[in-house]
Order: sequence, then C-alpha cells, then structure tokens
Amino acid sequence: MRLHFAAEVVLELVCQKFPNINKVGAHISQDKARIDFAWDGSISPILIDIQNSAQAIIDSNQPIISAFSHGSPERRYWKINEFSSLLCGGTHIKKTGKIGEIRLKRINPGKSIERMKIFFKINF
Repeated sequence: MRLHFAAEVVLELVCQKFPNINKVGAHISQDKARIDFAWDGSISPILIDIQNSAQAIIDSNQPIISAFSHGSPERRYWKINEFSSLLCGGTHIKKTGKIGEIRLKRINPGKSIERMKIFFKINF
C-alpha cells in the first residue's frame, strides 16, 4: 500500500506539471514501482523536482481520504489536499507520512519511452 500510494503521488505530480504527458505503463511490486511515459528526451532534469515535491507531500503526514463516490455506479477514490479526487480501486494507507522516504531513478527502456522507478530510500 505504501509503494502504491507513493507511485500515485508521483504520477499525479508529473501529470500536473506536464499536462500533455502520456502514461504508457506501470507496475507496482512489494519493493519497487515503475511508471512508463511516452517522452521524447530524458526525464532526468525533472526527477529531483518531482521527488522533492512528492516527499513534501509525504512529509506533511496529512490524512488520505479514501471513499466511494455517490451515485451509480459507485467508484472508489482517494483525495489529499494537493489533488482533487482521483479514482482508484486499490487500498490506501491512512496518512501520507506512512510512506516514508522515497527516491526516483530514470531508466530508458527504449526509444521515446522513459521510466521512473520509485524506491523506498532503504532499498535504493
């Protein structure tokens, strides 16, 4: 749950700062996560900004609202102060501070695809 939510925060920050970006893949496992983007060039210049912004949200230790929308069909969502309600069927931690310290790393799996790996600091 910690890594799942960290990846969601990172993805939302990237989408806010770069509204025309396209996510083309993602994977979350117990010890790491990745998000793939269609991106010409390198994402290296934005990594530290995204990492610092995500860590500031994590460190704020704010409550994470996780609930179901009203209406039919009901949809599960989560919300924190920085973001509007975001649809997600997964389970989430109760507070952002439970994530801990994260690190981001760039991987280039192929032409016009950039990958952000998300790790907990102790696993980096």
